[in-house]
Amino acid sequence: MKNYKIKTKLVAVLTVGALAFGAVGCGSSAQSSKLRSYDVEKYVTLAAYDGMEVAVEGDFEVSEADIKDYINGMLTYFPSYEDTDKEVIEEGDCVNIDYEGKKDGVAFDGGTAQGYVLEIGSHTFIDGFEEGLVGVKVGETVDLDLTFPENYQSEDLAGAAVVFTVKVNKIVKKTEVNFDTLTDEFVKTNLNAETVDKLYEETKTYMEAECEKNRVVAERAAALDELIANSKIEVPDGLLEMKVNQYVQQFTNQNCKEDTTLADYLTSNYNMTEEDFNTTITKEMEQNLDDELVLEALVKAEGASLDEEGFAKYVADAMKSGNYETEEELYKAFDSEYEDGKTYLEHRYLLTEALTDLLEKCNISYTGVSEAE
Repeated sequence: MKNYKIKTKLVAVLTVGALAFGAVGCGSSAQSSKLRSYDVEKYVTLAAYDGMEVAVEGDFEVSEADIKDYINGMLTYFPSYEDTDKEVIEEGDCVNIDYEGKKDGVAFDGGTAQGYVLEIGSHTFIDGFEEGLVGVKVGETVDLDLTFPENYQSEDLAGAAVVFTVKVNKIVKKTEVNFDTLTDEFVKTNLNAETVDKLYEETKTYMEAECEKNRVVAERAAALDELIANSKIEVPDGLLEMKVNQYVQQFTNQNCKEDTTLADYLTSNYNMTEEDFNTTITKEMEQNLDDELVLEALVKAEGASLDEEGFAKYVADAMKSGNYETEEELYKAFDSEYEDGKTYLEHRYLLTEALTDLLEKCNISYTGVSEAE
């Protein structure tokens, strides 16, 4: 199972989670009505797609080596340690310690642990903690007078003077654990699996499911790219501006609650200005418009109509992925001056289904692993 390339512009029509890239802002109702009612056949001449040859780059098989590599990757988060006879702590040692941190003589939350393994020199703890243990002997207890950084995430501890009382239990040696050295006891204790064999089978099942998802996404990307490459597309005047405005409005509806302005939200969460945001969205919409216009033309060519049962599932998935409690709440998030939220989602659903139907008409072939970008 290797890497493969998928153009990110497809996200707008492939997943409910990416509906945020659909469209928000200002615009007259006359303009919005005109743009929404354009005849797509005047702007898009579709290439012949029945029997269209589509080559998909990528390796979508899961090998035994892939599974073992994946498990080995997980094991890096579960190091194993062996006791040593070493008596004095040096830089680079792994030490098993008990510690308690106090501020003004009172233990603070998160400052106490027993049997914690710390690598000296890893800078895991605040300045002075690890350095203060160098030269300490196994069995000794020391008090470390330290100060938390001024920018520490906890306001109660930021810049505070504290005392850590640390007992050194032993110096240990980190040992590498890999698939070939795994034991049933280790996986049961650390990886919530009964045996090594069951861990292997569970990992294989998960990876095959993910690989199948990747294959479907790659097929959809390749089919749409092929159709676009051989079709003639012209973007209606004003459509790009409408899409950008629509997106900004929906983004604001979804993220800016109560007294929060869009400018404040963007600064706090993305460290960007509204101007930068609009520039980014404009580029995104430019990439997405060919996709959308071709799929709209496909919907028209196939005479597709809304499948109420399928749309209900689409809405349910959107509610789940966006944590919306009611359909009304979901629709409100995608409401704009250009169309109401339900109409918008119906439109996105039809485009998604059009791409699914297109795949059934194509001859899919696989060309192996694509070159890394």
